[in-house]
Amino acid sequence: MEDGTTVKLVRGLITRNVKDTVDLFHQRFGMTFTPALSREFRPYKPNPAPLLHICSAWNIPPHEVIMVGDSLKDDVVCGKRAGAFTCLLDETGRYGPHDSLPEEVKPDFKVSSLTEVFAVLEEHFDLAPVPAESRI
Repeated sequence: MEDGTTVKLVRGLITRNVKDTVDLFHQRFGMTFTPALSREFRPYKPNPAPLLHICSAWNIPPHEVIMVGDSLKDDVVCGKRAGAFTCLLDETGRYGPHDSLPEEVKPDFKVSSLTEVFAVLEEHFDLAPVPAESRI
């Protein structure tokens, strides 16, 4: 954050990749998503069950979560059905202007890169800073 405080965001993952690929991603990039639900978890998106499972694991209600994904019909619909905020990652612009999207799949936010997501969070949500003693 601009004032030097730190926020800790928890990240989960819902993917169609197999578990071995998810494990390799965690190792290669040093980025851990907990929980990380692979194609072995059923039912699949757009059913809200995967996102609700993650919310339950975090003990956080869905209305305090944002689902970020690159698919309107899977990720955005999953998030909406779960009661979460939604953010469409549209790196190529294939979905067109945000206002032109059909209401039933319209995300709350639309970004063109993952680096924009934190700015969306800072601008639209009250992010609780991590206490200084927790950063040591």
